[in-house]
Amino acid sequence: MNDPSTNGNSAPVDEMNRLGRRVQELMEQVEALPDTPARALMHECITALLGFYGIGLDRILQIVKRSGIGGQKACDDLIHDRIVSGMLLIHGLHPASLETRLLEAIEKIRPYMQSHGGNVELLSLVDDFARLRLEGACKTCPSSAVTLELAVRHAIEEACPDLIGFEVEGAAAPAAAESHAAPEWKSVPDARHLQEGGLIRSVVSDVPLILCKAGGQLYAYRDRCPACNLPLHLGALADGILSCRAGHRFSVRNAGLSPDDSHLFLEPVPLVAGGESVEVALPAERTGDEALAH
Repeated sequence: MNDPSTNGNSAPVDEMNRLGRRVQELMEQVEALPDTPARALMHECITALLGFYGIGLDRILQIVKRSGIGGQKACDDLIHDRIVSGMLLIHGLHPASLETRLLEAIEKIRPYMQSHGGNVELLSLVDDFARLRLEGACKTCPSSAVTLELAVRHAIEEACPDLIGFEVEGAAAPAAAESHAAPEWKSVPDARHLQEGGLIRSVVSDVPLILCKAGGQLYAYRDRCPACNLPLHLGALADGILSCRAGHRFSVRNAGLSPDDSHLFLEPVPLVAGGESVEVALPAERTGDEALAH
């Protein structure tokens, strides 16, 4: 599904997120005002403003739907646009229920989960709180469960910002050094054009990564061979097997595990692909030097 809000450029979404954080900061300042009448006046003003724009958004959707041939497609594009979708949710205008959007998010991420030897199941959705179970994460790769959990969380938080909360059973507890490192999701435009069997190097947040496509699925790993420390992008990819210059082999479709040595595996990076958008996540505080030393 295409995401017309990005078109390979995450700037509009980043700006929307920045403004959203600023609104939250201003609301906290309003709540801290000692003057009770002033707080009440601000709340009334915000409510009226939201109602004003909500009526306008609803009117736009109705006009688009009635616009004849192509109108429904335009309406669907608006509904699935990340920016417009968020605004519709704020105003209670999104036509898809929370459960529908949650299940769509799970289906969107399922191929990536399965490609890393895992899966995710929705156990329950009660009072806008979801319980999920992470299944089958590769036990021999300590990074796999964390990688898959991050991908699940990103997909759900993006599709269901109105979800009160959720918990993921079977998720690995993060290492102490990483427990405070909130991931940042970054767009990788070049990955959209990867062909089957293709391989590219990309530097995201100063961290060298290798992205490849095998079996119709995109994968992201840190650009370093765990056996010899050579950059992986200098190697070759064939039939889902990535070989470094020194000949060490890794299965990109099996969580980066080596078919020759069960103790060797690549370090996977969470990746979510949707239409024109490809995003990867890395701990915000890590630098490139730290990543290479990891």
